[in-house]
Amino acid sequence: MWEMLELFYVTKPLAHRQFLNQQLYSLRMMESKTISEKLTKFNKILDDLENIEVNIEDEDKTILLSCALPRSFGFFNDTMIYGKEGTIIFEEVQAALRTKSKDMRSKVGKVQV
Repeated sequence: MWEMLELFYVTKPLAHRQFLNQQLYSLRMMESKTISEKLTKFNKILDDLENIEVNIEDEDKTILLSCALPRSFGFFNDTMIYGKEGTIIFEEVQAALRTKSKDMRSKVGKVQV
């Protein structure tokens, strides 16, 4: 009986970890969502992984985020790859994305007026 209980409780976290990793690595953000919605979903997956003690380095988080971004943010990926020297800080990348998104929305608003 103990073996069955041990097997159940040992494999369940493994399955959950694999499920969350699959969500993270296969995440592709849709153009129709705001950057805030996209980042919220991405951060939720990261938080869920951290809750089960899966740690992901900032640089890896940044790479995964840049791979998940829609095509309209291609310029941002190029900037991150070629425009930054040293260490990439995940929070700075998120802040830059939010700022760039606001700039893009304000330009669209000015054109429509």
